[in-house]
Amino acid sequence: MKASGTGPCKAVLYARVSTRDQEKEGYSIPAQVKLLEDYAALNGLIIASSHVDVETARKAGRTAFGEMLRYLRRHPEVRILLVEKTDRLYRNIKDWAIIDDLGIEVHFVKENFILSDDCRSSEKFMHGIKVLMAKSYIDNLSEEATKGMAEKARQGLWPSIAPFGYANVIDPSGRKVVVVDPEIGPLVTLLYDWFASGRYTLTSITRKARLAGIKGRRSRNPIASATIYRILRNRFYAGVIEWGEAIHEGVHEPLISKALWDAVQDILDGRSSTNIRANPREFAFSGLIKCGHCGCAAVAEIKKERYIYYHCTGYRGKCPERYVREEVLEERFTAVLDRLRCTDAEFNLMQQAILAGQPAIDPDELDRRYRKKGHLFPAPGALMRNAIAYLDMGRRAHRSLASLPTEDKRQMLGLILSECFWANGELSVAFHRPFELLVAWLRQVRCGSGTDFAHRPSAALREMFQDPSPGVRRLIARYNAMVAVQADDGAGEAASIQDNWLLEGEAA
Repeated sequence: MKASGTGPCKAVLYARVSTRDQEKEGYSIPAQVKLLEDYAALNGLIIASSHVDVETARKAGRTAFGEMLRYLRRHPEVRILLVEKTDRLYRNIKDWAIIDDLGIEVHFVKENFILSDDCRSSEKFMHGIKVLMAKSYIDNLSEEATKGMAEKARQGLWPSIAPFGYANVIDPSGRKVVVVDPEIGPLVTLLYDWFASGRYTLTSITRKARLAGIKGRRSRNPIASATIYRILRNRFYAGVIEWGEAIHEGVHEPLISKALWDAVQDILDGRSSTNIRANPREFAFSGLIKCGHCGCAAVAEIKKERYIYYHCTGYRGKCPERYVREEVLEERFTAVLDRLRCTDAEFNLMQQAILAGQPAIDPDELDRRYRKKGHLFPAPGALMRNAIAYLDMGRRAHRSLASLPTEDKRQMLGLILSECFWANGELSVAFHRPFELLVAWLRQVRCGSGTDFAHRPSAALREMFQDPSPGVRRLIARYNAMVAVQADDGAGEAASIQDNWLLEGEAA
Protein backbone atom coordinates (compact mmCIF):
# COMPACT_ATOMS: atom_id res chain seq x y z
CA MET A 1 0.00 0.00 0.00
CA LYS A 2 1.18 3.49 -0.74
CA ALA A 3 0.20 6.68 1.04
CA SER A 4 -1.64 9.30 -0.96
CA GLY A 5 0.19 12.36 -2.18
CA THR A 6 3.80 12.88 -3.38
CA GLY A 7 7.00 12.72 -1.36
CA PRO A 8 7.32 11.36 2.19
CA CYS A 9 4.22 11.84 4.28
CA LYS A 10 4.01 12.17 8.05
CA ALA A 11 1.98 9.73 10.10
CA VAL A 12 0.93 9.14 13.69
CA LEU A 13 1.45 5.72 15.29
CA TYR A 14 -1.04 4.35 17.82
CA ALA A 15 -0.77 1.07 19.80
CA ARG A 16 -2.85 -0.28 22.67
CA VAL A 17 -3.20 -3.19 25.11
CA SER A 18 -6.14 -3.64 27.44
CA THR A 19 -4.48 -4.53 30.75
CA ARG A 20 -1.35 -3.96 32.79
CA ASP A 21 -0.73 -7.72 32.72
CA GLN A 22 -0.48 -7.59 28.94
CA GLU A 23 1.91 -4.68 29.21
CA LYS A 24 4.11 -6.54 31.74
CA GLU A 25 4.29 -9.57 29.47
CA GLY A 26 6.25 -7.32 27.17
CA TYR A 27 5.24 -8.64 23.76
CA SER A 28 2.00 -6.96 22.62
CA ILE A 29 3.06 -3.29 22.52
CA PRO A 30 6.58 -3.92 21.08
CA ALA A 31 5.10 -6.25 18.45
CA GLN A 32 2.50 -3.65 17.42
CA VAL A 33 5.07 -0.85 17.28
CA LYS A 34 7.53 -2.90 15.21
CA LEU A 35 4.78 -3.90 12.77
CA LEU A 36 3.73 -0.27 12.27
CA GLU A 37 7.30 1.04 11.99
CA ASP A 38 8.13 -1.59 9.37
CA TYR A 39 4.97 -0.66 7.47
CA ALA A 40 5.89 3.04 7.58
CA ALA A 41 9.41 2.34 6.29
CA LEU A 42 8.07 0.13 3.49
CA ASN A 43 5.56 2.78 2.36
CA GLY A 44 7.81 5.83 2.69
CA LEU A 45 6.04 7.30 5.73
CA ILE A 46 7.70 9.33 8.48
CA ILE A 47 6.33 8.67 11.97
CA ALA A 48 5.91 12.12 13.49
CA SER A 49 4.40 11.03 16.81
CA SER A 50 3.80 7.75 18.69
CA HIS A 51 1.10 7.10 21.28
CA VAL A 52 0.65 4.01 23.46
CA ASP A 53 -2.32 3.18 25.72
CA VAL A 54 -2.59 0.52 28.41
CA GLU A 55 -6.34 0.89 28.83
CA THR A 56 -9.50 -0.75 27.63
CA ALA A 57 -11.11 0.69 24.51
CA ARG A 58 -14.59 -0.18 25.76
CA LYS A 59 -15.19 3.39 26.93
CA ALA A 60 -14.08 6.74 25.60
CA GLY A 61 -11.47 8.80 27.41
CA ARG A 62 -8.20 6.87 27.02
CA THR A 63 -5.12 8.96 27.92
CA ALA A 64 -2.85 8.41 24.89
CA PHE A 65 -5.85 8.28 22.55
CA GLY A 66 -6.79 11.80 23.67
CA GLU A 67 -3.20 13.00 23.23
CA MET A 68 -3.18 11.54 19.71
CA LEU A 69 -6.38 13.41 18.80
CA ARG A 70 -4.94 16.68 20.12
CA TYR A 71 -1.75 16.14 18.10
CA LEU A 72 -3.69 15.53 14.88
CA ARG A 73 -5.82 18.62 15.43
CA ARG A 74 -2.75 20.80 16.10
CA HIS A 75 -0.85 19.43 13.09
CA PRO A 76 -3.14 19.56 10.02
CA GLU A 77 -0.22 18.50 7.80
CA VAL A 78 -0.29 15.03 9.45
CA ARG A 79 -3.20 13.16 7.84
CA ILE A 80 -2.29 9.49 8.33
CA LEU A 81 -2.89 7.30 11.39
CA LEU A 82 -1.22 3.88 11.66
CA VAL A 83 -2.81 1.20 13.82
CA GLU A 84 -2.59 -2.60 13.96
CA LYS A 85 -6.29 -3.43 13.54
CA THR A 86 -9.79 -2.14 14.25
CA ASP A 87 -10.17 -3.34 17.86
CA ARG A 88 -6.82 -1.77 18.82
CA LEU A 89 -8.17 1.66 17.85
CA TYR A 90 -11.74 1.59 19.11
CA ARG A 91 -14.42 -0.67 20.53
CA ASN A 92 -17.06 2.00 21.09
CA ILE A 93 -19.18 4.04 18.69
CA LYS A 94 -18.15 7.44 20.08
CA ASP A 95 -14.44 7.03 19.28
CA TRP A 96 -15.30 5.73 15.81
CA ALA A 97 -17.31 8.90 15.12
CA ILE A 98 -14.51 11.13 16.47
CA ILE A 99 -11.92 9.55 14.16
CA ASP A 100 -14.31 9.74 11.22
CA ASP A 101 -14.84 13.48 11.80
CA LEU A 102 -11.08 14.15 11.54
CA GLY A 103 -11.10 13.36 7.84
CA ILE A 104 -7.80 11.45 7.96
CA GLU A 105 -6.52 8.21 6.46
CA VAL A 106 -6.47 5.34 8.94
CA HIS A 107 -4.21 2.46 7.91
CA PHE A 108 -5.27 -0.82 9.57
CA VAL A 109 -2.05 -2.66 8.79
CA LYS A 110 -2.94 -6.24 9.79
CA GLU A 111 -6.31 -5.99 8.04
CA ASN A 112 -4.67 -4.60 4.85
CA PHE A 113 -7.24 -1.78 4.72
CA ILE A 114 -7.08 2.01 4.48
CA LEU A 115 -10.10 3.96 5.70
CA SER A 116 -10.47 7.40 4.08
CA ASP A 117 -13.07 9.76 2.63
CA ASP A 118 -12.37 8.17 -0.77
CA CYS A 119 -13.48 4.70 0.32
CA ARG A 120 -16.51 3.15 -1.32
CA SER A 121 -19.67 3.03 0.76
CA SER A 122 -19.47 -0.77 0.85
CA GLU A 123 -15.97 -0.59 2.37
CA LYS A 124 -17.15 1.88 5.01
CA PHE A 125 -20.12 -0.38 5.71
CA MET A 126 -17.88 -3.41 6.25
CA HIS A 127 -15.61 -1.38 8.52
CA GLY A 128 -18.66 -0.32 10.53
CA ILE A 129 -19.56 -4.00 10.90
CA LYS A 130 -16.07 -4.66 12.31
CA VAL A 131 -16.51 -1.83 14.84
CA LEU A 132 -19.87 -3.22 15.95
CA MET A 133 -18.37 -6.71 16.22
CA ALA A 134 -15.57 -5.35 18.39
CA LYS A 135 -18.12 -3.56 20.57
CA SER A 136 -20.22 -6.73 20.80
CA TYR A 137 -17.15 -8.72 21.88
CA ILE A 138 -16.24 -6.33 24.67
CA ASP A 139 -19.88 -6.05 25.82
CA ASN A 140 -20.16 -9.85 25.98
CA LEU A 141 -16.84 -10.04 27.82
CA SER A 142 -18.09 -7.49 30.34
CA GLU A 143 -21.36 -9.37 30.77
CA GLU A 144 -19.56 -12.66 31.41
CA ALA A 145 -17.17 -10.97 33.83
CA THR A 146 -20.10 -9.43 35.72
CA LYS A 147 -21.78 -12.84 36.00
CA GLY A 148 -18.52 -14.41 37.17
CA MET A 149 -18.00 -11.75 39.82
CA ALA A 150 -21.57 -12.17 41.08
CA GLU A 151 -21.05 -15.93 41.36
CA LYS A 152 -17.77 -15.43 43.22
CA ALA A 153 -19.52 -13.09 45.68
CA ARG A 154 -22.26 -15.71 46.17
CA GLN A 155 -19.53 -18.15 47.20
CA GLY A 156 -18.33 -15.67 49.84
CA LEU A 157 -15.24 -14.55 47.91
CA TRP A 158 -14.55 -10.87 47.23
CA PRO A 159 -14.45 -10.55 43.41
CA SER A 160 -12.62 -7.26 42.97
CA ILE A 161 -9.81 -5.11 44.35
CA ALA A 162 -9.51 -5.75 48.09
CA PRO A 163 -11.04 -3.10 50.36
CA PHE A 164 -8.76 -0.84 52.37
CA GLY A 165 -7.03 -2.92 55.07
CA TYR A 166 -6.98 -6.10 52.96
CA ALA A 167 -4.78 -7.37 50.13
CA ASN A 168 -5.40 -9.54 47.07
CA VAL A 169 -3.41 -12.80 47.11
CA ILE A 170 -3.58 -16.25 45.54
CA ASP A 171 -4.16 -19.07 48.03
CA PRO A 172 -2.44 -22.50 47.81
CA SER A 173 -5.34 -23.86 45.73
CA GLY A 174 -4.84 -21.12 43.12
CA ARG A 175 -7.93 -19.08 44.04
CA LYS A 176 -7.77 -15.31 44.13
CA VAL A 177 -8.74 -14.32 47.69
CA VAL A 178 -8.33 -11.38 50.06
CA VAL A 179 -6.41 -11.49 53.34
CA VAL A 180 -5.91 -8.95 56.11
CA ASP A 181 -3.05 -6.57 55.38
CA PRO A 182 -0.75 -7.08 58.41
CA GLU A 183 -0.05 -3.37 58.77
CA ILE A 184 -3.20 -1.57 57.66
CA GLY A 185 -5.84 -4.05 58.83
CA PRO A 186 -5.34 -3.43 62.57
CA LEU A 187 -5.60 0.30 61.95
CA VAL A 188 -9.04 -0.15 60.40
CA THR A 189 -10.09 -1.98 63.56
CA LEU A 190 -8.85 1.00 65.57
CA LEU A 191 -10.99 3.37 63.48
CA TYR A 192 -14.10 1.40 64.43
CA ASP A 193 -13.08 1.19 68.10
CA TRP A 194 -12.45 4.92 68.29
CA PHE A 195 -15.66 5.89 66.56
CA ALA A 196 -17.80 3.40 68.52
CA SER A 197 -16.66 5.07 71.77
CA GLY A 198 -18.80 8.07 70.81
CA ARG A 199 -16.08 10.48 71.88
CA TYR A 200 -15.00 11.55 68.41
CA THR A 201 -16.46 13.23 65.36
CA LEU A 202 -15.47 12.13 61.88
CA THR A 203 -13.04 15.07 61.76
CA SER A 204 -11.28 14.10 64.98
CA ILE A 205 -11.17 10.45 63.91
CA THR A 206 -9.48 11.58 60.69
CA ARG A 207 -6.87 13.46 62.70
CA LYS A 208 -6.16 10.41 64.87
CA ALA A 209 -5.95 8.22 61.77
CA ARG A 210 -3.38 10.54 60.22
CA LEU A 211 -1.34 10.54 63.43
CA ALA A 212 -1.41 6.75 63.30
CA GLY A 213 0.14 6.97 59.83
CA ILE A 214 -2.87 5.86 57.76
CA LYS A 215 -2.53 7.02 54.16
CA GLY A 216 -4.60 6.71 51.02
CA ARG A 217 -3.82 3.49 49.19
CA ARG A 218 -3.24 5.09 45.78
CA SER A 219 -2.32 8.69 46.52
CA ARG A 220 -0.19 7.87 49.62
CA ASN A 221 -1.41 11.20 50.99
CA PRO A 222 -2.84 11.47 54.53
CA ILE A 223 -6.19 9.69 54.53
CA ALA A 224 -9.26 11.84 53.82
CA SER A 225 -12.37 11.96 56.01
CA ALA A 226 -14.49 10.82 53.04
CA THR A 227 -12.41 7.65 52.83
CA ILE A 228 -12.84 7.00 56.54
CA TYR A 229 -16.59 7.50 56.20
CA ARG A 230 -16.70 4.88 53.44
CA ILE A 231 -14.66 2.50 55.60
CA LEU A 232 -17.04 2.96 58.53
CA ARG A 233 -20.01 2.21 56.27
CA ASN A 234 -18.55 -0.91 54.66
CA ARG A 235 -20.03 -4.21 55.89
CA PHE A 236 -17.06 -6.10 54.47
CA TYR A 237 -15.07 -5.43 57.64
CA ALA A 238 -17.69 -7.37 59.63
CA GLY A 239 -17.42 -10.39 57.33
CA VAL A 240 -20.29 -9.54 54.95
CA ILE A 241 -20.09 -9.08 51.17
CA GLU A 242 -22.51 -6.66 49.50
CA TRP A 243 -22.44 -7.16 45.73
CA GLY A 244 -25.07 -5.45 43.62
CA GLU A 245 -28.29 -5.83 45.54
CA ALA A 246 -27.29 -9.15 47.12
CA ILE A 247 -25.73 -9.74 50.54
CA HIS A 248 -23.58 -12.81 51.25
CA GLU A 249 -21.55 -14.13 54.17
CA GLY A 250 -17.88 -13.76 53.29
CA VAL A 251 -15.22 -16.39 53.89
CA HIS A 252 -12.59 -13.72 54.59
CA GLU A 253 -11.36 -12.88 58.08
CA PRO A 254 -13.42 -10.01 59.53
CA LEU A 255 -11.64 -7.12 61.23
CA ILE A 256 -14.57 -6.25 63.50
CA SER A 257 -17.63 -7.92 64.99
CA LYS A 258 -21.10 -7.43 63.55
CA ALA A 259 -22.10 -5.86 66.90
CA LEU A 260 -19.34 -3.25 66.56
CA TRP A 261 -20.37 -2.49 62.97
CA ASP A 262 -24.00 -2.03 64.09
CA ALA A 263 -22.91 0.29 66.92
CA VAL A 264 -20.94 2.48 64.50
CA GLN A 265 -23.90 2.64 62.09
CA ASP A 266 -26.18 3.75 64.94
CA ILE A 267 -23.81 6.61 65.74
CA LEU A 268 -23.41 7.61 62.09
CA ASP A 269 -27.17 7.49 61.47
CA GLY A 270 -27.89 9.42 64.64
CA ARG A 271 -25.44 12.15 63.80
CA SER A 272 -26.56 12.47 60.20
CA SER A 273 -30.19 12.93 61.27
CA THR A 274 -29.76 15.13 64.35
CA ASN A 275 -26.31 16.67 63.84
CA ILE A 276 -25.70 16.20 67.57
CA ARG A 277 -22.37 14.82 68.72
CA ALA A 278 -22.73 11.67 70.78
CA ASN A 279 -20.88 11.74 74.11
CA PRO A 280 -21.81 8.68 76.14
CA ARG A 281 -20.06 7.81 79.40
CA GLU A 282 -17.02 5.61 78.86
CA PHE A 283 -16.03 2.79 81.18
CA ALA A 284 -12.49 1.48 81.48
CA PHE A 285 -13.24 -2.24 81.22
CA SER A 286 -16.22 -2.27 78.85
CA GLY A 287 -15.90 -5.01 76.26
CA LEU A 288 -13.00 -6.69 78.07
CA ILE A 289 -14.72 -8.94 80.61
CA LYS A 290 -17.07 -11.88 80.24
CA CYS A 291 -19.07 -13.61 82.93
CA GLY A 292 -17.33 -16.81 84.03
CA HIS A 293 -20.67 -18.49 84.73
CA CYS A 294 -22.55 -18.03 81.45
CA GLY A 295 -20.11 -16.34 79.04
CA CYS A 296 -22.20 -13.18 78.64
CA ALA A 297 -20.53 -9.80 78.52
CA ALA A 298 -20.02 -7.82 81.69
CA VAL A 299 -21.46 -4.30 81.41
CA ALA A 300 -21.04 -1.22 83.56
CA GLU A 301 -23.51 1.17 85.10
CA ILE A 302 -23.34 4.10 87.52
CA LYS A 303 -24.98 3.99 90.94
CA LYS A 304 -25.71 7.12 92.96
CA GLU A 305 -24.11 9.18 90.18
CA ARG A 306 -20.59 8.29 91.31
CA TYR A 307 -20.01 4.56 91.81
CA ILE A 308 -19.32 2.35 88.79
CA TYR A 309 -20.40 -1.28 89.01
CA TYR A 310 -20.00 -4.14 86.51
CA HIS A 311 -22.43 -7.03 86.18
CA CYS A 312 -23.40 -9.83 83.81
CA THR A 313 -25.95 -8.85 81.19
CA GLY A 314 -27.96 -11.97 82.05
CA TYR A 315 -28.65 -12.46 78.36
CA ARG A 316 -28.80 -16.24 78.78
CA GLY A 317 -30.96 -16.11 81.90
CA LYS A 318 -30.59 -15.13 85.52
CA CYS A 319 -26.93 -15.20 86.59
CA PRO A 320 -25.71 -15.78 90.19
CA GLU A 321 -22.71 -13.46 89.84
CA ARG A 322 -22.94 -10.35 91.99
CA TYR A 323 -22.07 -6.78 91.04
CA VAL A 324 -18.43 -5.73 91.35
CA ARG A 325 -17.00 -2.22 91.79
CA GLU A 326 -14.67 -0.81 89.12
CA GLU A 327 -12.00 -0.12 91.76
CA VAL A 328 -11.94 -3.81 92.67
CA LEU A 329 -11.51 -4.81 89.03
CA GLU A 330 -8.70 -2.30 88.60
CA GLU A 331 -6.88 -3.80 91.61
CA ARG A 332 -7.26 -7.30 90.16
CA PHE A 333 -6.05 -6.19 86.73
CA THR A 334 -3.04 -4.51 88.34
CA ALA A 335 -2.24 -7.76 90.16
CA VAL A 336 -2.48 -9.65 86.85
CA LEU A 337 -0.14 -7.17 85.14
CA ASP A 338 2.29 -7.53 88.04
CA ARG A 339 3.00 -11.05 86.75
CA LEU A 340 4.75 -9.40 83.78
CA ARG A 341 6.96 -7.16 85.90
CA CYS A 342 10.70 -7.68 85.50
CA THR A 343 13.84 -5.69 86.25
CA ASP A 344 15.94 -4.00 83.59
CA ALA A 345 18.63 -6.64 84.08
CA GLU A 346 16.14 -9.46 83.48
CA PHE A 347 14.64 -7.73 80.49
CA ASN A 348 18.06 -7.02 78.95
CA LEU A 349 18.98 -10.69 79.34
CA MET A 350 15.83 -11.71 77.51
CA GLN A 351 16.33 -9.03 74.85
CA GLN A 352 19.86 -10.26 74.11
CA ALA A 353 18.59 -13.79 73.70
CA ILE A 354 15.77 -12.66 71.38
CA LEU A 355 18.14 -10.64 69.19
CA ALA A 356 20.81 -13.35 69.04
CA GLY A 357 21.66 -14.18 65.46
CA GLN A 358 19.95 -11.11 63.97
CA PRO A 359 21.68 -9.78 60.82
CA ALA A 360 23.74 -6.63 61.17
CA ILE A 361 21.76 -4.85 58.43
CA ASP A 362 19.21 -2.25 59.53
CA PRO A 363 15.75 -3.91 59.85
CA ASP A 364 14.07 -1.12 57.87
CA GLU A 365 16.53 -1.54 54.99
CA LEU A 366 16.08 -5.31 55.13
CA ASP A 367 12.31 -4.84 54.92
CA ARG A 368 12.58 -2.37 52.01
CA ARG A 369 14.59 -4.90 50.00
CA TYR A 370 12.13 -7.65 50.87
CA ARG A 371 9.06 -5.61 49.91
CA LYS A 372 10.64 -4.65 46.57
CA LYS A 373 10.36 -8.31 45.63
CA GLY A 374 6.59 -8.09 45.97
CA HIS A 375 6.15 -9.64 49.42
CA LEU A 376 3.03 -8.60 51.35
CA PHE A 377 4.31 -9.39 54.83
CA PRO A 378 7.39 -7.79 56.44
CA ALA A 379 10.78 -9.42 56.02
CA PRO A 380 11.68 -12.08 58.60
CA GLY A 381 13.06 -10.27 61.62
CA ALA A 382 11.92 -6.85 60.45
CA LEU A 383 9.42 -6.51 63.33
CA MET A 384 11.85 -7.61 66.05
CA ARG A 385 12.55 -4.08 67.29
CA ASN A 386 8.85 -3.20 67.53
CA ALA A 387 8.13 -6.55 69.19
CA ILE A 388 10.65 -5.86 71.96
CA ALA A 389 9.12 -2.42 72.55
CA TYR A 390 5.72 -4.14 72.77
CA LEU A 391 7.06 -6.52 75.46
CA ASP A 392 8.65 -3.57 77.26
CA MET A 393 5.26 -1.86 77.45
CA GLY A 394 3.75 -4.97 79.01
CA ARG A 395 6.41 -5.50 81.66
CA ARG A 396 5.86 -1.95 82.98
CA ALA A 397 2.06 -1.87 82.63
CA HIS A 398 1.38 -2.78 86.29
CA ARG A 399 2.53 0.59 87.57
CA SER A 400 0.69 2.79 85.05
CA LEU A 401 -2.79 1.27 84.82
CA ALA A 402 -4.32 3.34 87.63
CA SER A 403 -3.10 6.67 86.22
CA LEU A 404 -4.08 6.12 82.58
CA PRO A 405 -7.13 7.77 81.00
CA THR A 406 -10.12 5.47 80.58
CA GLU A 407 -9.60 4.81 76.87
CA ASP A 408 -5.89 4.07 77.32
CA LYS A 409 -6.62 1.54 80.07
CA ARG A 410 -8.86 -0.41 77.76
CA GLN A 411 -6.41 -0.21 74.86
CA MET A 412 -3.42 -1.31 76.95
CA LEU A 413 -5.27 -4.26 78.48
CA GLY A 414 -6.52 -5.27 75.03
CA LEU A 415 -2.91 -5.40 73.81
CA ILE A 416 -1.85 -7.67 76.68
CA LEU A 417 -4.86 -9.89 77.46
CA SER A 418 -6.74 -12.10 75.03
CA GLU A 419 -9.56 -13.15 77.43
CA CYS A 420 -10.88 -12.00 80.80
CA PHE A 421 -13.52 -13.74 82.94
CA TRP A 422 -15.09 -12.70 86.24
CA ALA A 423 -16.73 -15.36 88.40
CA ASN A 424 -17.19 -15.91 92.15
CA GLY A 425 -15.40 -12.68 92.92
CA GLU A 426 -12.25 -13.68 91.03
CA LEU A 427 -10.67 -12.44 87.79
CA SER A 428 -9.13 -15.04 85.47
CA VAL A 429 -7.29 -14.03 82.29
CA ALA A 430 -5.43 -15.40 79.30
CA PHE A 431 -2.44 -13.48 77.95
CA HIS A 432 -1.73 -12.91 74.29
CA ARG A 433 0.96 -15.37 73.20
CA PRO A 434 3.97 -13.01 73.55
CA PHE A 435 3.11 -12.25 77.18
CA GLU A 436 2.25 -15.87 77.88
CA LEU A 437 5.85 -16.70 76.92
CA LEU A 438 7.15 -13.77 78.97
CA VAL A 439 5.35 -15.07 82.09
CA ALA A 440 6.77 -18.56 81.50
CA TRP A 441 10.27 -17.17 81.07
CA LEU A 442 10.10 -15.11 84.28
CA ARG A 443 8.82 -18.11 86.23
CA GLN A 444 11.72 -20.28 85.06
CA VAL A 445 14.36 -17.63 85.69
CA ARG A 446 13.12 -16.93 89.21
CA CYS A 447 12.92 -20.61 90.06
CA GLY A 448 16.69 -20.77 89.64
CA SER A 449 16.65 -22.82 86.46
CA GLY A 450 19.85 -21.14 85.34
CA THR A 451 20.84 -18.70 82.62
CA ASP A 452 21.20 -21.37 79.92
CA PHE A 453 17.71 -22.66 80.55
CA ALA A 454 16.41 -19.09 80.63
CA HIS A 455 17.51 -18.65 77.03
CA ARG A 456 15.21 -21.40 75.80
CA PRO A 457 11.89 -19.52 76.36
CA SER A 458 13.64 -16.46 74.90
CA ALA A 459 14.35 -18.55 71.84
CA ALA A 460 10.63 -19.28 71.57
CA LEU A 461 9.96 -15.54 71.64
CA ARG A 462 12.67 -15.00 69.02
CA GLU A 463 11.15 -17.60 66.72
CA MET A 464 7.68 -16.11 67.19
CA PHE A 465 8.85 -12.57 66.40
CA GLN A 466 11.17 -13.68 63.58
CA ASP A 467 8.19 -14.75 61.46
CA PRO A 468 5.09 -13.63 63.39
CA SER A 469 1.68 -15.18 62.89
CA PRO A 470 -1.06 -12.90 61.50
CA GLY A 471 -2.43 -12.45 65.03
CA VAL A 472 0.94 -11.34 66.46
CA ARG A 473 1.50 -9.03 63.48
CA ARG A 474 -1.82 -7.34 64.18
CA LEU A 475 -0.95 -6.88 67.87
CA ILE A 476 2.36 -5.22 66.95
CA ALA A 477 0.65 -3.04 64.33
CA ARG A 478 -1.99 -1.97 66.90
CA TYR A 479 0.76 -1.15 69.38
CA ASN A 480 2.69 0.89 66.80
CA ALA A 481 -0.43 2.82 65.84
CA MET A 482 -1.26 3.63 69.46
CA VAL A 483 2.32 4.75 70.11
CA ALA A 484 2.16 7.08 67.10
CA VAL A 485 -1.20 8.55 68.17
CA GLN A 486 -0.21 8.95 71.83
CA ALA A 487 3.17 10.47 71.01
CA ASP A 488 1.69 13.13 68.70
CA ASP A 489 -1.70 13.55 70.30
CA GLY A 490 -0.70 13.79 73.96
CA ALA A 491 0.01 17.12 75.62
CA GLY A 492 0.91 18.23 79.10
CA GLU A 493 -0.30 15.93 81.85
CA ALA A 494 -1.78 13.44 79.40
CA ALA A 495 1.59 13.05 77.69
CA SER A 496 3.37 12.39 80.99
CA ILE A 497 0.76 9.76 81.90
CA GLN A 498 1.20 8.00 78.57
CA ASP A 499 4.97 8.06 78.96
CA ASN A 500 4.49 5.46 81.68
CA TRP A 501 3.56 2.76 79.20
CA LEU A 502 4.88 3.99 75.88
CA LEU A 503 8.43 5.18 76.57
CA GLU A 504 11.63 3.75 78.01
CA GLY A 505 12.09 3.71 81.77
CA GLU A 506 13.24 1.76 84.82
CA ALA A 507 11.00 -1.12 85.82
CA ALA A 508 9.63 -0.98 89.32
